[in-house]
Amino acid sequence: MKMLWKLTKEASRYKVLYIFAIISTLCLTAVNLAAPKVLSTMTGVVEKGMVEESLKVIIRLTLLLLALYLFRVVFRFLSNYLAHKAAWYLVGDLRSRMYDKLQSLDLGFFHDKQTGDLMSRVVNDTRDFELLYAHMIPEMITNLVTFAGVLIILLVINWRLALITCCPIPLILFSGVIFAKKVRPFF
Repeated sequence: MKMLWKLTKEASRYKVLYIFAIISTLCLTAVNLAAPKVLSTMTGVVEKGMVEESLKVIIRLTLLLLALYLFRVVFRFLSNYLAHKAAWYLVGDLRSRMYDKLQSLDLGFFHDKQTGDLMSRVVNDTRDFELLYAHMIPEMITNLVTFAGVLIILLVINWRLALITCCPIPLILFSGVIFAKKVRPFF
């Protein structure tokens, strides 16, 4: 945990990129939550029957839906691009620091070390941080915000049904913890 905290401090140098990536992720989530509402409204207009006014409403809703899908593409690109850019800067910094540290060690350290093992530490292990900072953290934020947004929408539509729908969540979390404890000894 202490190492992760140090790494987070190191990543804070790229906080502007991460902030814009998170904002893009939140906007992407908002667009993803808004599109079904527009489709629902469009379906309601079609169900009422075709009148001249409803055709205008359908055209406006179609244009709005098209705009939402374009925003989805833009926000997904910004979120992925900015998160990856910040993560690769972080990986580059970590590799440079590890290389500098290796250069400062005395020759006795290298006596029983394999070159491939050291290269693996510098290249492969630092690459794993890119996965964490460019993929796992943004996806976790997206999933949490999406869950909260869907829960709020469900509570607004029908709070009783929303509560019934959420009943299995503690069971899923509990089984996930048990599964993690069973699997952890193998890794």
